[in-house]
Amino acid sequence: MIKKATLFALMSLIFFLSLNTVKSNAMMMSKIKMMKLMKIFKRHNLGFLPVFYRFHPGPNWVLMHAKALNLNSSQIKQEKILTMEMMHNTIKGVMRFKKALKQYKMDAMQNNPSISKLISDVKAVGNAETYLGYVMIPFHIKGYRVLYPSQKSLYHRLAKKNWIKTMQMMRKQKIQKTKMMH
Repeated sequence: MIKKATLFALMSLIFFLSLNTVKSNAMMMSKIKMMKLMKIFKRHNLGFLPVFYRFHPGPNWVLMHAKALNLNSSQIKQEKILTMEMMHNTIKGVMRFKKALKQYKMDAMQNNPSISKLISDVKAVGNAETYLGYVMIPFHIKGYRVLYPSQKSLYHRLAKKNWIKTMQMMRKQKIQKTKMMH
């Protein structure tokens, strides 16, 4: 369940970021960097995917279902803007988390570290991780609010159906992994 949603988010992120990349080498480096960023996001987002995303897929998901939801051009434009802003803020949050964690590790390695500095560092790491837990929430809610009432009803049905398919796929993958281990 989480893997499919994570893969979808990662691929979407790579797609949107690679639109501005010209050179193939730069694209490859960008993809590798995005994969690393998504790995960090996945580990430090306070369960965003199974807890929040499950019930509130975001603007990129809405765009992927634009035809089924019968979005008009104005709605598509709004969802694209929300998606890009969301991804930008998420990347910024991951970088902030990495920087805070690096600072904490550097200070913790000192022979006689300052207690107050270490406490400050840990708080900075915690704040950065908390940011990753909520950074996408406003964009997901705003993406939903772009929809008309009839589209919202369909949105909920599609989201539930999507989640059930994800759960079934995850069960199959887990069974296959178990069989491979034996």
